Amino acid sequence: MNLFDLINNFWRIDEHQNFTGNETRLYFFLLHLANRSYWPKWLEYADERMMANVNISRQVLKSSRNRLKEASLIEFVPGGGHKVKTKYQILKPKFSLNPTFHIINTKDKDKKINFYGNKKGFVSTGSDFD
Repeated sequence: MNLFDLINNFWRIDEHQNFTGNETRLYFFLLHLANRSYWPKWLEYADERMMANVNISRQVLKSSRNRLKEASLIEFVPGGGHKVKTKYQILKPKFSLNPTFHIINTKDKDKKINFYGNKKGFVSTGSDFD
């Protein structure tokens, strides 16, 4: 598991879940905390500090982390009282994030041959900037 896999997984799930800005901010703050702490299995963080750092209310914090948990992005154990901190765990992606390549195959209607940008005003010079 690396940071890029977690970020890509988040955005893949976000396409279906439509996370709010608060949920997104909470998840990325948790990624920041985990990265800063050298990726421990569980993070402990006080709700008051979390609300201040993410700039959300207690109710929004509770609903945001529940939504992230339902999406299988995090696991958490809520803290109780003033001195017991909430424990967070960032979960590994369930699915393999292998890249998929899509080849767009268009045909020249007159000659019935495939072309990839060689006609219709595109000038291919072989440069990296084409």
